[in-house]
Amino acid sequence: MANLSLTRVNQKLMQAKQLLQVVDVDSLTPVHINALLEGATFHLMCAYHHYLREIAEAYGLKNIVVLRSENDLINAFEAAKKYPVEAEELVVLRKDASSWLVQLQAYYDSLWRLPVVKETHDDDNLINLIAMDSADEVDVDLSGIQAWLHEFTALVLRQRETSAEF
Repeated sequence: MANLSLTRVNQKLMQAKQLLQVVDVDSLTPVHINALLEGATFHLMCAYHHYLREIAEAYGLKNIVVLRSENDLINAFEAAKKYPVEAEELVVLRKDASSWLVQLQAYYDSLWRLPVVKETHDDDNLINLIAMDSADEVDVDLSGIQAWLHEFTALVLRQRETSAEF
């Protein structure tokens, strides 16, 4: 069971990277670009959740399946009377509204929100038009998600290297 989460983190980061390696962005349809953005975001969020578990596995914590957030990880460490720097760094990232982690989570959460239906009534129009807008839509582009991937990968590699030294 050792390194199972590490393998999943690597796999999900590679899948996001593969999706984001587009040959010619200008040749893609808006639907294709949207699918790339959402797919890469899904893989990054999966990688992040597996990374929380990877940290817990590295320190020998029990019941890692229930970890869903940095706070869950911190609570698990406190229960084990351990205080890892890796988890603290994630908490700091979560508190910074401009961090890649907060932006990634905000975009991912926006994908789950129901669209807002706006009905327009026009007396001259016999058919009512219904506009479907996403509530609190988060504006993201390919370069933004590529930056999140880069930042996340750098964090994982740096933290793995640091923890391997001890």
